[in-house]
Amino acid sequence: ISLDKLPIKRLDAIDDSGIERFPHEIGPDEKRLSLIRRIDFTPLVWPWQSLVENLQLAHQELSVIVDLINTVEANDAVTVACMTRPKQLPNEVLSDLAVSAATKLQCFRHLGRYFKQSAKALEQQVAREARFYGALIRLQQNWKVKRQRGSEGFTIDLFDNSLLDTVRPSSVSTVRVDHNSAGMLTVILPSNSCRSIHFGFLGEAKKEVVSDDEGIKEAHSVLREIHQAIFDEQVFDLVKREAFYPSPGVNVTGIRENFIQLGIGQEASVFLSLESSEQPNPVSCEIYLQQILHENVFVGEKDKGSGLVGHFCMTLAHRIFSNKVLAELEKLVSGVPYLHLLSHPTWHSRTSSWSLSVKVPESIIHAGRSQFLTKVVVNDECISVSGEGAPNVVGFFRGVSMDVSPMNCYDCDLADLPAILLQQVASQVIRWLHEEALVVGMKATRDFISLSFELDQGDTLGLVAHVDPVDARGCISWWLVMEDGEEGKLNMNRRFLGHLSLEALYSTLMDLVSLCS
Repeated sequence: ISLDKLPIKRLDAIDDSGIERFPHEIGPDEKRLSLIRRIDFTPLVWPWQSLVENLQLAHQELSVIVDLINTVEANDAVTVACMTRPKQLPNEVLSDLAVSAATKLQCFRHLGRYFKQSAKALEQQVAREARFYGALIRLQQNWKVKRQRGSEGFTIDLFDNSLLDTVRPSSVSTVRVDHNSAGMLTVILPSNSCRSIHFGFLGEAKKEVVSDDEGIKEAHSVLREIHQAIFDEQVFDLVKREAFYPSPGVNVTGIRENFIQLGIGQEASVFLSLESSEQPNPVSCEIYLQQILHENVFVGEKDKGSGLVGHFCMTLAHRIFSNKVLAELEKLVSGVPYLHLLSHPTWHSRTSSWSLSVKVPESIIHAGRSQFLTKVVVNDECISVSGEGAPNVVGFFRGVSMDVSPMNCYDCDLADLPAILLQQVASQVIRWLHEEALVVGMKATRDFISLSFELDQGDTLGLVAHVDPVDARGCISWWLVMEDGEEGKLNMNRRFLGHLSLEALYSTLMDLVSLCS
């Protein structure tokens, strides 16, 4: 079966009479022609046409510029004509002057404001530097201050050179000193700097410790604590090394950094460690009380003349009294620039010891004594002072003031301690000046705190030391005294020289030698 598609003729119009009119049939040629007419033959615009046109215009402009440059370089057709500025009118001149004056005035104002700010900043910087270096000079009187290379600042060396070579130097023996934004001196505490030996049984609860540094006012005490921490660290290192030697009944059961654990027998176990310490530390008193109990009850080493509680109470009383003595010594050291204080361990709970040293400058003529020592020992509440360099008291009664005792030992109380120590230090300085005068060939005689030179016609010129523990400007001052040696007359003229350093005293001595010769 073949199915032919019937052509469907579209109706174009219908007349009033009902006659249908169909549209004219279009042949294939006409259809092909109408399709061809529908095709758009207008030329398309190239998308890069505008870019090409812009590049062409730029090329033309560059060509013109290159031609102009070549013409100028060849100097063929370009000439520079000198032109004069037309004369300005008076109002234009005044306007230019007004603008120039206003500009200069504004510049001067800015410059003045800059100078004021710079002067204020410089004044503040100078005040900060003066405050810092003033505090540093005060510390330098009692501690060994070293300057670092470049802009690293200053450090304080706390290592004791008098120790044996076997003692390991501490890692915290060097302490940095810096200043804050206000110029106040601050001591930068290194890590593990404030430590003390702590003894206890395993399983004992530990207490939290808090350290407080209040600034420059506590600088001396902070440095002393670091100095004591160095000593405790050396003691701990010594105990740790000795623990490895064979000992009956004692075995090392554990060890790590700053900690050693010992087994005593088969049941007891103790430890020794370096820990941060607080001030004051009541635990140390408890440990010491237990130690006294062990010595008196179990070991049997009972002190003669005092019981267990009496010995412990006397130990606490000694600590309180020794702190007062230390405060007096620190006041003297702060009042005498060339006086240095050093604490010594005594290995006894009721004994404290310090030494005061006077370091004299090295002589240019001869290499003599470099320092004089004075030792202060406190047993319970008794103070004993022993010093070198002072004249022998027996020599005064014999009329020979040149006799010198190697060491003068005497007892005193707390009220008389400052004056006695200042007299001892002044006597040591007088002895040093007397030795220097003898080296240069000058005849001089010395008493306890005075040095005398004989002049022509029997006159005597003396250099006398005056001690005053409460003088804020300095505890030792110096006077120059002239005595008239006529028979039956005693005229004395004196002049105040001030609170002199050792270098100034040596200069004064050389001037007196030149005057007397």
